[in-house]
Amino acid sequence: MANPFILVLTVFVVVAQLSNAQKASCPSSGSSICYCQVSSPGIILDCDAYYNSAESIRAKLEFYKPYGPIMSLRISGIGDYFNYVPDDFLAGNQIPEVKFVCNHGHSTNGNMLLLSSRAFTDSADVCGLTGNVTFSDCNMRDFDSTTLTNCNQLKKLAFMDSHVDKIRNVPTLESLTNFTVYSRSSWSYASQKGLSQITLAPGASLANLTYLDLTGNSLGDDSIEFIPQLRFLQELHLEGNNFTSIANLTNAVDLHTVSMTLNSSAANVSISLPNPRSQYRPLSAKFYSTSSSMVYDVALLEGMFMNDVITFEFKMDEFQEDVFLSPLQSNGLTINLNSNSRITCGCRISWLIRDNRPLLDRVNNGFCLDGRAFDVIPLEEVSCCSTDSLLRRISFLQKENDNLKANQNARRSREEALPLQL
Repeated sequence: MANPFILVLTVFVVVAQLSNAQKASCPSSGSSICYCQVSSPGIILDCDAYYNSAESIRAKLEFYKPYGPIMSLRISGIGDYFNYVPDDFLAGNQIPEVKFVCNHGHSTNGNMLLLSSRAFTDSADVCGLTGNVTFSDCNMRDFDSTTLTNCNQLKKLAFMDSHVDKIRNVPTLESLTNFTVYSRSSWSYASQKGLSQITLAPGASLANLTYLDLTGNSLGDDSIEFIPQLRFLQELHLEGNNFTSIANLTNAVDLHTVSMTLNSSAANVSISLPNPRSQYRPLSAKFYSTSSSMVYDVALLEGMFMNDVITFEFKMDEFQEDVFLSPLQSNGLTINLNSNSRITCGCRISWLIRDNRPLLDRVNNGFCLDGRAFDVIPLEEVSCCSTDSLLRRISFLQKENDNLKANQNARRSREEALPLQL
């Protein structure tokens, strides 16, 4: 029999929720600072900071408390009057969506938006950010992430076309799944384009991060050292940066999308992709270059491959057996080469053209120095080349055959033993 106390408590909670939903409303007299709109189970506020200070808007957030929970807060026109986010700016409200939209003109020689270290926490150290926070077109320069301490319900942190030199002291954010610093534009008077470094606070981690987009910044190899720790990362976007090497992604078991740009100093490229993998989605990996003329040498390609696609948008002049044969022999890996790449062929490519010809269908845009595609090179051109790679293929096929026989024998032994057990 159900506990009467639990039934009464459940009814009370449901009634309370219905009551809250019913009371969500906007005041009959409008405000020149914040526009209010009902959106069940609460209200949405769109506030104008063009002629209003942070203190004035905070007062409005206090004023709107009786009208229902604030589901979304957007502050636009941030400029001359609104330049500092004070302590407990959200006035004790718990808000799932907060957006700061600045009017800084994409110039670092002017207004800035600064934040108190307690901008989003109240007197009881409770953080009011319970979902997403976005800063758009804001000049913030050095962002000290201690302002996000205790924001354990924060799910998305985004800086969209804002100027942030560095993001320091990122605390442990248990619920954060999306971290974006997207820098589309170059800001006037800035010493660099976008972000140059992200550091975590000592002992901090972003254990549940699944999406990381740092496109269009000035990040280098030592700028984001925590990437190898992101075990549950699914998407990684690092295009338009200044890397000379590719981060080790071996531990990112759920990764299905990765893209990044290498600078002209990255002559030798080593790529370590997830191994093992959850394999619930095929992997798409794309690698770009800051230089259209630079030629790169892929020295290592490793990972667990299954119906995946790897695209090399940079130029190459070698397609080496010891790098590419084993990945191509995996189940269904496709490699797309830059159509402007010209590969040294002849005996250097006999391992593919002669000894592993079925794999040609999985290498797109393969062209030799003379412009001929891999798949039109006649076998007689490579017939006199060393047979080492052919012998290795025979050995590989023999090993596969031995493994198949061993598995069949083991299964047969289990089937024969089953009647005896019964």
